[in-house]
Amino acid sequence: MKTAYLLVFDGLSDWEPGLAVAEINKSNEYQVKTVGFKREVAVTMGGISIVPDCTLNEINYTDAAILILPGGEMWESDPVMDLVPVVRKFIGLKIPVAAICGPTVFLARHGLVENKSHTSNGSKYLKNLIGEYPGSELYLNQPSVSSNGLITANGIASVEFARDILGELNIYNTETLESWYNFFKTPWLDD
Repeated sequence: MKTAYLLVFDGLSDWEPGLAVAEINKSNEYQVKTVGFKREVAVTMGGISIVPDCTLNEINYTDAAILILPGGEMWESDPVMDLVPVVRKFIGLKIPVAAICGPTVFLARHGLVENKSHTSNGSKYLKNLIGEYPGSELYLNQPSVSSNGLITANGIASVEFARDILGELNIYNTETLESWYNFFKTPWLDD
């Protein structure tokens, strides 16, 4: 069974990866494990307490399927240096990395979007926080972008983010994935 690693930390935006991890965890091929900077309780922005299953140093790359980086205020002010070699290793091993909202700042800050199409909370959001960055010309003004194993999304695109993750992991066939997406994005009307 392959593992989807979800980074957990104090103040993470718990709603952003919610749909993706729920669907991943329901599959028969993947399990979700939480990974923290340390093995201490992380309290999400919504007040949920999570004890990480492992630390960054304990990631098993041989069974890793994806690394999911949810948003939170930490990303805007902290360069998150402990995470740089981990993300570089995922990318080097061609294991997908998915970032929604704030961690797109982390990726751009550390040159990890240099050759990949990507998105964020707006190109001005990135430039205001970090200035010009390698790959800024590949920015796309879209809710979510999947490009060569890197998935990026803006903070209000959790459904698109989940769709791109589920597509990357081939959890559903194309038709089922489209139906899944439409279920969450199309307003339900009583007829």
